Amino acid sequence: MSESNIVFKQPDEKEFEQVKQMVDEFWLFNENMQPEQFRIIGDNGKVIAFARLREYADAIELGTLGVAKELRRKGWGGKMALHLLGLAKRDVYVVTTLFEFNAKLGFVLVNEYPDSISKKIKTCCKDYYVPEPYFVMKWEKNRI
Repeated sequence: MSESNIVFKQPDEKEFEQVKQMVDEFWLFNENMQPEQFRIIGDNGKVIAFARLREYADAIELGTLGVAKELRRKGWGGKMALHLLGLAKRDVYVVTTLFEFNAKLGFVLVNEYPDSISKKIKTCCKDYYVPEPYFVMKWEKNRI
């Protein structure tokens, strides 16, 4: 797929099934997944990359970001994230183990964050244990 052919879209029913399978395979956060939260990059019916913006009463979170294994490290995840950040109406948080990736996108480490993000990090530490530390980072919509 060439860069000039990139189309970001909400997944259709078949594409959302692919997203759910990849989320399970990659062991990503899968709570309350709804198709309308997601955007994908697809190529002839195959999902290449996906992510969602999850809106809480007190925050927006970028999450559940994944790229097909054979296409990783080619910039698809960054393109997906930047597209969703462009759609955000206010500041966006991310709970992540990938500090460098998110820092390159303009996220900064924060020690204070809304209750919904606090609950998310607790869930990740309990139900999605990995040896790497989790970080909470924030992207500011109207940063100068």
